[in-house]
Amino acid sequence: MLLVNLALAAGLFLGYLAWGRQIPRLEEALALSRQRGAFPGVEQVFTGQGVVRGLLPELNVVILTHDDIAGFMPSMTMGFQIQDPQLLAATGIGDLVRFTLRGIPPRMTITEMTTQGKM
Repeated sequence: MLLVNLALAAGLFLGYLAWGRQIPRLEEALALSRQRGAFPGVEQVFTGQGVVRGLLPELNVVILTHDDIAGFMPSMTMGFQIQDPQLLAATGIGDLVRFTLRGIPPRMTITEMTTQGKM
């Protein structure tokens, strides 16, 4: 019986230690989710920069490899809807661009995009 009690106490102690290590990560994730969803349903604006990897004019989509977009998402390669098809005509594959995203997350649209040069 003593061994069972010792095993139970050791298990509880190890579980307490593991939970203590997870608390800072959980607090960080909670703070980030509060920051991202501070005003759900409200239009938000973000700016970023990236490199054009593809153009899909029939879908009004530009594929970008973008840097971190502060407060919204980490760097990655993905497609974005374009509000004005003329923005696609002014850019080409390999262009370095600065862009403005506007919308209610997760439905964001590029409303402005300017070419900064070639990669």
